[in-house]
Amino acid sequence: METTQGEGPTNMAAPRKSAQQLAAREKARAKAQELTARHEKLIDLAAEFFEQQEQADQVRADAQAKADAILAKAEEDAEAATRGAAGTVAAMIAAGEPKSAVASRLGVSGAELKKLLDLDAAGQSESTPVNAADARGKEEPATAQAA
Repeated sequence: METTQGEGPTNMAAPRKSAQQLAAREKARAKAQELTARHEKLIDLAAEFFEQQEQADQVRADAQAKADAILAKAEEDAEAATRGAAGTVAAMIAAGEPKSAVASRLGVSGAELKKLLDLDAAGQSESTPVNAADARGKEEPATAQAA
């Protein structure tokens, strides 16, 4: 009987080994599916990351464009104010005040005063029409823009 019992477990070992292999294979499949699902989730998250990075870059580019436009407008406004200041300096000189007194009163150097007077003179020559036809040509677009 011992032989039979010895043969019995031997016969049963074969199905067990097959069942173990099957269980191991199922476990490997489950692990692979888990890894695949995790991998897919990581791919989706990485895609989301790149979309958000692109959105951040676009926000920065839009802000930079707006900032550039604001700075350009501010520079135009500052130049207009400087031309106005130059006109005021010229008016002070035209009122008969000596250049040194005007420079002292305004707290600017003689070189700065000269630059302002040159700027005013350049502005006057640009805005002074050569003849009456030019004057009409320059006034009409301004009138049209105001309307």
